[in-house]
Amino acid sequence: MVPLPITRGRRAFLPTALLASLALLAGACGSSGGSTAPSADEDATLLVWTDSTRQPGFEQFKKAHPDVKMKIETYDPTSLLTKIQLFNRTGKGWPDVIFDATPNQAATLSSKLFDYAQPLDHLISKDVQKGFGAANDTCTIDDKLVCLKNDLAQSVLWYNKKLMDEWGYKVPTTWDEYAELGRRLDKEHPGYVIGAAGFKFVYYDFLWSSGCPIQTVTGPSQVHIDTADPKCKRVTDLLDPLVSTGVVSRSGPFDPDVIKLGQQQKILMMPGASWYGDFVFKPESAFGTPDGQITAAPYPKWNGEEKNWSGATGGGIYVVSKHSRNVKQAAAIAEWMATDTAYQATAPTFPAYGPAAQAWSAKHADDPFYAADPVPALTQQAALINPSESPTVYEVEDSITGTVVAKVRAGGKLADGMDDLQKQLAQLAQSVGYAVN
Repeated sequence: MVPLPITRGRRAFLPTALLASLALLAGACGSSGGSTAPSADEDATLLVWTDSTRQPGFEQFKKAHPDVKMKIETYDPTSLLTKIQLFNRTGKGWPDVIFDATPNQAATLSSKLFDYAQPLDHLISKDVQKGFGAANDTCTIDDKLVCLKNDLAQSVLWYNKKLMDEWGYKVPTTWDEYAELGRRLDKEHPGYVIGAAGFKFVYYDFLWSSGCPIQTVTGPSQVHIDTADPKCKRVTDLLDPLVSTGVVSRSGPFDPDVIKLGQQQKILMMPGASWYGDFVFKPESAFGTPDGQITAAPYPKWNGEEKNWSGATGGGIYVVSKHSRNVKQAAAIAEWMATDTAYQATAPTFPAYGPAAQAWSAKHADDPFYAADPVPALTQQAALINPSESPTVYEVEDSITGTVVAKVRAGGKLADGMDDLQKQLAQLAQSVGYAVN
């Protein structure tokens, strides 16, 4: 996905108000008028909802398939669930296909509360499904394929190759080596940083990659949440000492002080999503890194793990409505958007579909912006997104921001926020019907 604009302020966590809202939502959706199967009509006009980035792709499909009647609209993603709730009450209005930049909503849209997502297992050929590899694992809810991934946002280790070479540093392959290099950097080149911990992405880049059970689905309506797990503790043990010295920033990658460090080329390393290169390091409005300085390395490995797992910061999805009167054609549109090699080769982010990813990689391998080809690292980590976490009906970002991140930004430790995070996540999960173990 292309990153959406970041809101710099943090929303307060309001459990009582949130629970009340969810209760109202459950009551409204429990009386959904959308449970009746729609009458089929292969000539029906298909309504597509998309963001502006994906709109040209849908327009391209429409032009290439003039026999398909389509209406393409951009929409406000913050109102998506509210509008689906409204359509469920009125029994009409649902879009046939949605591009959703929030992949966690696969669980929400397929839940009984919303009853929107059409299972695609028998609408997408097995050969096409195989082409995604493990990318659609997070689109599989209760053993049903409920969406198609558009792109991946796998974590890689971005680093300044020019500085690493100049100072004789080696790219770390383990998190212990990462921490050791951070300590060395703090002594030898104070003022430089190797990451940022003051933003919600600390979940995706560290907690998820470590396998910390925050969204670990163990069965239908069952989730394992345990922020005291050793795989959570090793994250705080790694980061807290580095944050205390300043070699890992207490801010986030989109905060002015970190942007200033980026513009001064004082970021030696930055664990982050595959899209950081083009959308954080490259733009003049962000780090504005000169050509020939940065590239990506495979993600470091945690002690005791056989694989160097990534997290995933984004990765949009295509969802088809079970209320569509032309489900087959709606699924065909979603499939084309996710898999068409010519279209995806020009996409802004790393495609989820294997053959499309190869075409995309061929176009990006020789980009003069990079000091070395970042594609091998991106490709390797695309197959190493930690399967320990799955989409859930509850969102984790506000809880991460209001607990762990709040402690860091206030001068404290990540570890100090983990107990509060446990309580908030357990309360959220239970409020939407999960049994927490």
